[in-house]
Formats: sequence, C-alpha cells, structure tokens
Amino acid sequence: MSITAGNGTLTHRSLNVYGSSITGHLPVIQLALILAALQGASDTLRLTLVVDDTSSRATLVHGATLGAEEAMRTGRLFGTAATLRMVSAHDSARLDLLVRGGVPRASMILLAADSATCAKVAAAAALQQVAVFDAGCPVHSVPAAPNAYSLVSRASASAPSDSARLELWHWSLDRFGGEQLNQRYQRRFGERMDSRAWSGWFAAKMGLDLALRAHSTDGATMLRLLSSGRQQFDGQKGRPLYFAPDDHRLVQPLYRVVGRGDDERVIAEIAP
Repeated sequence: MSITAGNGTLTHRSLNVYGSSITGHLPVIQLALILAALQGASDTLRLTLVVDDTSSRATLVHGATLGAEEAMRTGRLFGTAATLRMVSAHDSARLDLLVRGGVPRASMILLAADSATCAKVAAAAALQQVAVFDAGCPVHSVPAAPNAYSLVSRASASAPSDSARLELWHWSLDRFGGEQLNQRYQRRFGERMDSRAWSGWFAAKMGLDLALRAHSTDGATMLRLLSSGRQQFDGQKGRPLYFAPDDHRLVQPLYRVVGRGDDERVIAEIAP
C-alpha cells in the first residue's frame, strides 16, 4: 500500500498507516472501516497531518509515518490501533471534511501549512475540542487557544549570534536512544533524520502516549488530559519533555549545529 505525496510515492509497510488525502486510493471512511475490521481493535488513534507541500516537507511526512508505524506496533499490545491520515492544504474537499469534523473525527492534528490553512484548521479543531500541534506554520498563524500547541521551541525562532543554527534534532545524536531512532529512520527512508522528521515522529509517539494514559482515543478526552499540565513525554533527548503552561510550546533541549552535509556536527546542547 502506498501514499502518493507530491511527485514522490511513500511506500508503507503497515496497512494501518494510510494516506487519505494527497491522492489516497480509498476514501477515508471506507479505508478506516476496513483497517479497523482487519485489526479487530476496539479503539483507533486517528492521527491527522495537514501539509501544504509534501515535497518541501517530505521529512516531516516521513517522520510522522515512522511514528505512526511504531505507534501501531506498540498500540497493538494494548488493543489500540493507530492510523495516519494526510490531508493536503490544496485538497479543498478533504480539508473541508476535516474542518467540519467528518467521520472518522481526528484524535489529534499536526499542522504544517500556509497561514490561512493553519488558522482555519486550528479554529475548527478548537470547536471540536481536538488538539492541534504546530510543526511548521508561519509565526502567529495558529491563534492562542486551549487546544493549540507548538512543537517549535521559543529559542529555535531566534538566530544564534555565530554561524551555528539551532535544531530540534540532528542525525548524529546517539545518546538516550537517539542512535537507535536515527538508525530506524535511516533504514526506513534512506535519509538522515532532521528536525522536521523528529517533530513528525514525536507527535505520533506522543499521541499514542496520551491515548494510552487517557484510556481513550477520543480527541476531546485526550485534550483534557493534555490540558491538565502534568503530562511529560520521552523524545529520546535524555529528559522529560512537556508543554509550557503559558504559551503551550514544547519545552525541550535544542542543538547548536555547524557545517552542512557530511561536515555537520553538533557543537552544543542548549538546555530548555
């Protein structure tokens, strides 16, 4: 089974990671029902990724795919299925279905699109009481709301004073399970894991964590648990990650990186 994204095709090994949107091969509802029947699971975590350009955001798509596949395997142990639905910002029909809260309703939404799309989806998700996570929206395009969270750290929006750049992740990280994560991603997609890929992977992993803790894949139930402010998550960074209560940004270590390509290296870890 495959998802066609932009001008490339992402081949998926797991039936329950599916594309409904970019040029999906089956309607969302029909495919979701088939998958639920095949798996025999009573509860399904419905992860939704909204992107405006699957070519420029390919690593985000790949990271979310890896995260969803791993969530499927882990969730199966607890009777919880996991699906990944990708919706193009340019597919007005499927985007409108998402905004209207069509069936099956998303458990959580990951956003990386233009300002108008991010604002529209975030506002609709607020009415549906579904959490949205900014993974690449323009600054201030996702309005502050109880359901709106950001995977981008405050500090990453500020340029370092030297030639280094700040990253959420780097392919050379090897502590705290980072080496194994980088290897899994490299094997799956034949490329190095970057910050966008890590964001997609982390969002899917976090989604399963919330669902298992809430004993529910209902978006509103998961949001209530997340809003309690006591949730911490493992992102393979050596310390618990959590969302700041004031602005809902993910509090996490960052990495100062210099060089390009094979010459890249992490010169410092920036504590949150």
